[in-house]
Amino acid sequence: MKHLIIYAHPNPKSFNHAIKEKIISEIVKKGEEYSLISLYDEQFNPILDSPDFEALHRGKVLPDIAKSQTMVKESDHLIFIYPVWWFGQPAILKGWIDRVFSNGFAYYEDENTFIPYLTGKTATVFITLGTEKNILIQNGMEIDHFMRSMTFGTLGLVGISPVDVIPFYAIPKVSDEERKSMLESIVI
Repeated sequence: MKHLIIYAHPNPKSFNHAIKEKIISEIVKKGEEYSLISLYDEQFNPILDSPDFEALHRGKVLPDIAKSQTMVKESDHLIFIYPVWWFGQPAILKGWIDRVFSNGFAYYEDENTFIPYLTGKTATVFITLGTEKNILIQNGMEIDHFMRSMTFGTLGLVGISPVDVIPFYAIPKVSDEERKSMLESIVI
C-alpha cells in the first residue's frame, strides 16, 4: 500500500509533528511506501487565483499543483494531519484542497453530471484540538458535525471512502505522559 501524508502544522515541536513522525515510523515498520507533502515546509501557496483558472481553461496544470496531483494519483491511502482551528483546517490545507482537487482531476462536473475521480482511495484524518471532548459535546459540537465538511463534503464527494477521523483532544492541557499514550495508540 502506498500512503500519502498531507501535513499542515507550522511548528516542528508540535504534537502534530510527533503524530507525523509516529505515522511514518508505523508505515516503515509495515514495509509499506509513503510520500509526504509538508505544506508549511514547502511554503505551499494556498491561494486559488487567476493563473490557476487560466491554466485549467487551457487544459494545463501549474507545476506545484501537478506535483501534488501526481502524488495523490499514485497513492492508495491519504493521511491528513492538522490542528483544528475555528472548527476547520488551517488555511494552507484548505487552499491545497481548493487548488489540487480541481475539476478534471478529483472529479468531473458539467451542467448535467458529477463524477468522482478518486474512487478506490481511502483516508485517515488525524486532528488535534485544544478543547476537551466533553466540553464540545456539552455545547453540541460533536466531532462528526464539524468534520463533515472534510469527510463528506470534500473527501467523500470526490470518491475517497472510507474516511476515518482520529481526534486528539485538549492537547495543550494534557500531560506529556498522556500525549505519549496518545501517540502509542496510533495504528496504521
